[in-house]
Amino acid sequence: MEEEKKTKTGAFLKKENIIFAVGGLVVGIVLTCLVAFFMDYFAKSAGMARLKFGSDTVATVDGKAVTAEDIYKTAKVTDGLALTIDKVDKLLISDMYTLTEEEEEEVSELAQYYITYNTSLGYSQQEFLDAYGFENYEEFLEDVKIRKKLDKYYYDYLEKKLEDGAVKKYYDENKDDVETYKSEHILVRVTDEVTDEQALELANEIIAKLNEGKTFDDVVQEYGDRITHEDLGFQGKNSDIEDSYIDELVALEDGKYSQTPIKTSYGYHIVHKLKTATLDDLRPSIIEILAKDIIEADDNLKYKAYVELRKEKNLTIFDEKINKQYEDYCKTLYGEE
Repeated sequence: MEEEKKTKTGAFLKKENIIFAVGGLVVGIVLTCLVAFFMDYFAKSAGMARLKFGSDTVATVDGKAVTAEDIYKTAKVTDGLALTIDKVDKLLISDMYTLTEEEEEEVSELAQYYITYNTSLGYSQQEFLDAYGFENYEEFLEDVKIRKKLDKYYYDYLEKKLEDGAVKKYYDENKDDVETYKSEHILVRVTDEVTDEQALELANEIIAKLNEGKTFDDVVQEYGDRITHEDLGFQGKNSDIEDSYIDELVALEDGKYSQTPIKTSYGYHIVHKLKTATLDDLRPSIIEILAKDIIEADDNLKYKAYVELRKEKNLTIFDEKINKQYEDYCKTLYGEE
């Protein structure tokens, strides 16, 4: 799984620069890019009704024609296996898992991050989607969901290699170390222009507004550039965040916010504890800890997991060339000649 890394600016961390890893898409999205043209021709016409291989002309030059069959033959040789397996995996996994509401939100945030990241580099949203072969944002979002489901399968696969109840046992014995808390905060900075006293006064004013019924979003819009607002995601007791913030975060009940401003070296914070991670939330990270030796012992473990899934679901490839490519691929994974 590839990882994109994003720097959180304005975070009040003990280290000067903390890079927050943003979960990446698993291998497959790039394949869509490579064969987007062929996907458009061979997969998106309803039942391929408008394509008649050998008769449809894709382009002409100097009186010579390029047909859909010409493209198909080339695509099958160069990208046929990748296209086939990508489609097979999507068919297999789509009904195996249902994403929770929180997972749906996570996927949406991840998809939006990729869009935002690329637009920050000067590309429009449509240029990004076009580059990866997606007609629209909804199609891209659905692809990210599929990748999330494939990850869920992989963690299930790993857990089966552990002793029964190992994840729960580890959680119970190491709860203080692994438990995390999701939060957002409003920071009133102490600067050359804003004194400590002024920052504290403004932070108390904001808390009063929240107590009157305003939401964090309301306050953020009202105070604008005078404050910093961040969603810090899930952080644990061992995070590189200043102790006063973590102490407040741990002490708060889910859904509650600070009733007195929390002082750090950056200024004054109003901490809003959104959620305490459940065992299900922490399950993937615990599995990675427990399966560390298994994972490190085999660089191809994730790919083998998907091979086993396809075998379990009775994958049959009828095209001889593509089937031979797949057999060779599997032999390479398992170190067979």
